[in-house]
Amino acid sequence: MSKKFIEKNIKLSLEFDKYITQHPDVMVKIPRGAYVIMTVKGDEEFNQNSKELVKKSRTQKFIEARKEGMKWMFQPLVA
Repeated sequence: MSKKFIEKNIKLSLEFDKYITQHPDVMVKIPRGAYVIMTVKGDEEFNQNSKELVKKSRTQKFIEARKEGMKWMFQPLVA
């Protein structure tokens, strides 16, 4: 993973934390024990790198948190 990818992932994680703090109802969309993979609408390079992490994992529970403007969309992500 590149330094740019890591830095963007950290930034998104902080934004996601702030979002779920302000919208606690979102937590019901994340299954217990699932890993959250960050993606960004329109940034296919970043999204591909995020999804590569899923392929390398032995865990099967993932949820994609996709940032679209100021909102976050959630969907299951299959490894």
